[in-house]
Amino acid sequence: MRSAVLIFNPKSGRQVAALEAPKVEAILRQGGFDLTLKPTAGPGDATRLAREAAASSVEVAFAMGGDGTLREVAAGLLGTHTALGPLPAGTTNVLALALGIPREAEAAARFLPELSVQEIDVGRVAGEPFLMLASCGLDAAVMARQDGRWKKRLGKASVGLTAARHWLTYPYPAYRLRADERELITEFFAVCNIPYYAGTFRLAPQASFTDRQLDLVTFTGHGPIATLGLARDLALGRHLKRRDVELSRVVEVTVESEGPLLVQVDGDVITAEPPVEFGLFPERLRVLMPAPLGSISE
Repeated sequence: MRSAVLIFNPKSGRQVAALEAPKVEAILRQGGFDLTLKPTAGPGDATRLAREAAASSVEVAFAMGGDGTLREVAAGLLGTHTALGPLPAGTTNVLALALGIPREAEAAARFLPELSVQEIDVGRVAGEPFLMLASCGLDAAVMARQDGRWKKRLGKASVGLTAARHWLTYPYPAYRLRADERELITEFFAVCNIPYYAGTFRLAPQASFTDRQLDLVTFTGHGPIATLGLARDLALGRHLKRRDVELSRVVEVTVESEGPLLVQVDGDVITAEPPVEFGLFPERLRVLMPAPLGSISE
């Protein structure tokens, strides 16, 4: 039997994790894991539980919840020998899509025991890790204004309704970026470790979590009408053809702004004092997942 813990957020999404934990536990035990359940009690608890698992040389820390829960568990495992076992049970489950695993917890629990451990890059912003992307602009403001009660009731529709309410009143501030050796001014930018954004939209189609680089998407359009056009073209998969959108590969990005910066980090929001630095952690994260093309699994 392989040693493992199951860290889950009982309040994630529509409380799917709490409902499915017993079924997922049974599936993982059948898959050969000696499992201990570890429910979280509040923000940051998943990171603490993951660190404790790694310190005890547990082989796999399964994380069941939304993308935020997976990010918190990854923060506690980064640079250790303990692997992350992603069990998506949130609202959008974008990371599961990027990793090539089922976007539903029970299906993932049946799939993961057959997989070997791979290593992936982990982004950092203001010292915080991100697995998917970090962005600034209207999306960060919208996520900061999310009502948890409506998100549980409506799921992804809640984000869209919040965006519609703030689309016209948002001030659209400009950010000054230094991307490697280039200087840029933009109203929205995303530093991407995976292709996907807000579900299945391919914001940075070639982004990879194995290439030791990040993909920077910048938008220099101004105001609500231009932003609405960007959203439309992203949905249609043609945003990179816009003259006000640029995609580049970067190693580091530094951002200046007037006052604290709201940053959307894997669906959560943090506040950081400028200058804010984006890059990659030197350590990599071990993950149970299908082998990326060209990689060698353990």
